[in-house]
Amino acid sequence: MASEEQAGPELGKVFRNIFLLFLAAFLPALNFSVFGWLNGVLPLLAFMLLYIFGLNVGNKMILTGGLLAVVAGLALARMEPLLISFSMIPSGYAITWSARRQDSPARAGLKGIAVLGGCWLLLIAVFAAIYGMNPYVEFLQALDQGIAEALVYYRQSDTVPADTLLILETSLYQIKRILPLIMPSILTGIVLLTIWFTLAAGNRMAYQFTGNSPWPRYRLWKIPDRLIWLMIVAALAALVPSGRLQIVGINALIIGGILYCLQGLAVFSFFLHRWNLPMLLRSFLYVMVVFQSFGTILLVGTGLADVWLDLRKIRKPADTESADT
Repeated sequence: MASEEQAGPELGKVFRNIFLLFLAAFLPALNFSVFGWLNGVLPLLAFMLLYIFGLNVGNKMILTGGLLAVVAGLALARMEPLLISFSMIPSGYAITWSARRQDSPARAGLKGIAVLGGCWLLLIAVFAAIYGMNPYVEFLQALDQGIAEALVYYRQSDTVPADTLLILETSLYQIKRILPLIMPSILTGIVLLTIWFTLAAGNRMAYQFTGNSPWPRYRLWKIPDRLIWLMIVAALAALVPSGRLQIVGINALIIGGILYCLQGLAVFSFFLHRWNLPMLLRSFLYVMVVFQSFGTILLVGTGLADVWLDLRKIRKPADTESADT
């Protein structure tokens, strides 16, 4: 990283990286339904530019790509959705600074989550101040309207049997009632998974491009043990018969479940590496355990068990191990 910054990157690399950031920022604003997934890549792209080329050169690339996106946004009147893309980039800076400070993955992730979540809250406040409406409330109302339209469609359809229609109505009514209650944890989960992806993918890509990585391999990552109290307190709050405390407890349980699912995935990866299974078999097992509902529950249980049993025997992880081991 340092040698690249001192010598200066090749001009072709500079233009390529600026263009990549421009596309990742502008395409979701142009058509979110098709390119919206690129927003999740922006923190990773910002981190890679800053980590590989250094803060000075990387920052110039990001600013230039962002400026091109602003010009295109103004020309095509897409500035409002472009702000969503820009809100993703600061978390890449936060993660880069954590990497340079040699923070642990957990601390770096916490900073990234705080910055990305803060940017989203700031964006909501700006839209509310300018347009006199709350985007979060508007989003919930749009979901409610979509579910109501789905109910009308199924009721008017002659191809849906009566018993199936009854099941659909019951399910949609439950979704309509529960979804607004757990939406805070869903949005928090999106933030959490975005930062986790940036950390895990960025750690691996940093080693491939520079020969070193800021953190140990993902299979050695571990969230703080005291976070288990979040699950315990959340479970007790969720048992309250009704009220806001129960809603807070349910949302906290969902967030904690995501965290321990990611830790369970690290434990799973650790043992696949230890057993030295073929890559094709590993890929199949990853797909099975991640995309099956039972596999997700198994990962959460494994992550929780690792707190008490130290399944990987890394209570004091080797922070000096880099991504090549």
